[in-house]
Amino acid sequence: MKNLYIELIKRISTDKITFLSDVNKHINTDKRGKFKYFYIPYFDEKGVVDFISKLDHNSVYTIIPLISIYGKNEDPHIILSKQILISNYSNPPIVSDFLFKQLEIANNDFAFNFEDNFHYLIFKYKKIIIDI
Repeated sequence: MKNLYIELIKRISTDKITFLSDVNKHINTDKRGKFKYFYIPYFDEKGVVDFISKLDHNSVYTIIPLISIYGKNEDPHIILSKQILISNYSNPPIVSDFLFKQLEIANNDFAFNFEDNFHYLIFKYKKIIIDI
């Protein structure tokens, strides 16, 4: 079973984004625990690489990507997508490209221009347990 679990986490968000909602309903996921935050000034792919490289090799995480002008929890923010599954094996360019496209949609839909203004990409994340 451990080999199956390792193979699973090696495939999370590697070829395309894997959403938490993609997990089969018959597979138990334990989502208890507190969220943590990782702040990336502007939208820097190096920050995404740094975040992914710091994740535990044998764990799965769920992230909620947010955009905030000042990076303060009490200030308004925009959620860029539903919860994404990610692991240390996830492909940073795949994750960055997806989030950049989501940011472009937010720019168009809300008439914000994040590219010309300072902002933070925030990963609200926590470790989850997938019981296979």
